[in-house]
This record gives sequence, structure tokens and C-alpha cells, in this order.
Amino acid sequence: MIQRIIFFTLVALLWSCTSKNTKEYASVDEMVKDAKTHVEFISVADFKAELDKHAIMYLIDCRESQEFDSSCIKSAINIPRGTIESAISEKAPKHRQTLYVYCDNGDRSTLVATILPQLKYADVKVIEGGFNAVKAKFPALVEMLPKRGDSSAKPAAKPSGGCGG
Repeated sequence: MIQRIIFFTLVALLWSCTSKNTKEYASVDEMVKDAKTHVEFISVADFKAELDKHAIMYLIDCRESQEFDSSCIKSAINIPRGTIESAISEKAPKHRQTLYVYCDNGDRSTLVATILPQLKYADVKVIEGGFNAVKAKFPALVEMLPKRGDSSAKPAAKPSGGCGG
């Protein structure tokens, strides 16, 4: 009898470890709608107030490089949505610092904001309405044709010859 209880307990534990918690969606719109229920938003006015307080933060523009190169919010760091997992820790190394994310309308940034807590970012906020809303309400915050970094960037590290190099 005890052996059966142990056996069924082990089976139940193993079964629970292999189950998937992946949700499937019929469309991207459905995925974004669901993601919006799991992230924190900040209004454009409240975001501007944070900027005016000179709050310490990261401002991540997750639009594509071409979009960023035409205009962005001043002091933003461009990390396109498709590269966020591989580039965020280098460009925003302080995981406890507030991280504001935006795209053109808020959809891509919402999806990005669902990933960042999994990468141990503690305080992630999506700017409601994205770049379009900031540009409409506070055009002075927009930088046209932003320059990327400076020409004295560090050269890439040489491969170590070990596991990834």
C-alpha cells in the first residue's frame, strides 16, 4: 500500500514537472491584449514628470533601428525587440533601476515588458501610447536624427578560445 502511494506521488510530481504553461494565441493582437494585463503602464504626463525630476532610469526604445535613426525620445537607448534578450544586460546593467520601454504605439513595448522581469529587471514600465503619444503631447522631448554613441567605442573583445569563443 505504501509503495503504491509513493509510486503515484512520484508519477504526479514527474507529470507536473513536464507540463507546459505556454499559452497559445490566435493572433498577435490577442497576444498583445493579454500581455497588457500583465505589465505596468505609465501615462505620458507621469513619464514627463519623472523626467523632470531627473529620476535615474533607463529609457529603452524597442523600435527597429531605422525608426530610431529618424527620431526618438531624448536619451533613449535603442534595443530592437528582436534583440532585447541578448543586448539588454549590456546596455542596462542595473537590474533594480527603473526601466521605461516604448515603441511607436505601445504594442511591441508591451511584449518586451513581459520578458524583462524574466531577465530579473525589477521595475519595468511601458509608456502608454508609445513614441507617438510622447511626440504629440511633448514634442520638445523628441530628438530628430539622433547620433548613436561616439566614435571611440571599445573594440570587440578577442575570443577566449573557451566555450563560446
